[in-house]
Amino acid sequence: MNESNPAPGLPARERENEARPQPRKRGGAARPSDWRALVLLFFLGWILMYANRTALSPLLKPLGTLWSLNETQLGLLSSAFFLMYALLQVPFGWLADRVGRKRVLVSGYLAHGLGATVCGLAPGPGSFLALRILTGSSQGSYYSTQYALAAESMPAERRGVGMAVINSGMAFGIALGLAASGTLVYGLGLSWRVPFVVLGLVTLVVGGAMGLLVHEGRPRSGGPAPQAQRRPSGRFYRRNLIAACGASFASMYGFYVILTWLPYYLQTARGFSGAQAGNVSTLMAFAAVPGGILAGRLSDRIGGRRRVALFLLPLAAVALAAIVAPRGPAFLAATLVVYGLTGKLVVDPLLVALVADAAPPDRYASAFGVLNFFATISMVLAPAITGILADRTGSFVGAFYLAAALSLGGLVFLATAREE
Repeated sequence: MNESNPAPGLPARERENEARPQPRKRGGAARPSDWRALVLLFFLGWILMYANRTALSPLLKPLGTLWSLNETQLGLLSSAFFLMYALLQVPFGWLADRVGRKRVLVSGYLAHGLGATVCGLAPGPGSFLALRILTGSSQGSYYSTQYALAAESMPAERRGVGMAVINSGMAFGIALGLAASGTLVYGLGLSWRVPFVVLGLVTLVVGGAMGLLVHEGRPRSGGPAPQAQRRPSGRFYRRNLIAACGASFASMYGFYVILTWLPYYLQTARGFSGAQAGNVSTLMAFAAVPGGILAGRLSDRIGGRRRVALFLLPLAAVALAAIVAPRGPAFLAATLVVYGLTGKLVVDPLLVALVADAAPPDRYASAFGVLNFFATISMVLAPAITGILADRTGSFVGAFYLAAALSLGGLVFLATAREE
């Protein structure tokens, strides 16, 4: 057979059109290799999202001294950020599905970078609080839009590991934010303003890269598996979304108990120095990187996001409870590594992939907005409830046990999910 004539039965004009290379439509769906570039770009995006959040934590003490703020007022600087982030999850997801995911993603990310930069120029606590609210509000546009764009571009059989790589940027961001403030302010003796300005400017650069490199379009033909191409039933979608929301709330609660209170607990209850508490706390974040990728790859291979998450949640619950066990530093370090391998940063991409497998593609951003809204409710509640329990009982043990119990409660929700 003549290799130059792949369709001999067609008329001459149609054969000519068939053989001619077809130009790629501008603004269309991603090419087969483009999803990997999006994974890297969104991974970088999460690094800066979390770096701009956690950069404040090491600076609370000098800011309190500078502006004569008490602990309640300092807590407001963080709580206002997370409250606005939580409240805007659903509105941003709904808006992205209607006016365009890329448009909401890029404009929100640039606003986040601008807010983070100008935080470093704030003359006083009132303006600093307002700028933190702006930064938290604009960060609310990122979760739903970038996961929607990633889900529509990547093959369904790669969603587990792809989402895990994106999600691992959170772990690196936690470390970067803490290191930036610690090194620039405490190590080099620079002003508290410098970390905000530096991280904010880098964020603006990454936001500009998103504007240039992200292309929005429907799922590419021939890419996703047949499971992702057919429109799921509404009942199947709603059931999995509710299950993922409950499991995400339970998983996020324990994560923010650790992220907010672990260094304080280690210093006040276990006698760690500030440097030791900070170093030990990063074990969880770094263990989550290989844990998330391995769990995502396993879920792709066996086609079961739910089964892998059901296995991980009880292990995370045991690790949460073991953190407050009266054992030595080596045991504590081991429990934090186990939590890192099984906790929120590992479970979250599995839940995102579970929802993506069930949701209609034209509702991805809305679905992810709802998913993250329920997760961020626990982000707002966990620090306050933990502080109240510690004040009333004189110990953090009950607070960590509550986090462990909620993690087990996530199993109840996840057990109702179904995978086709």
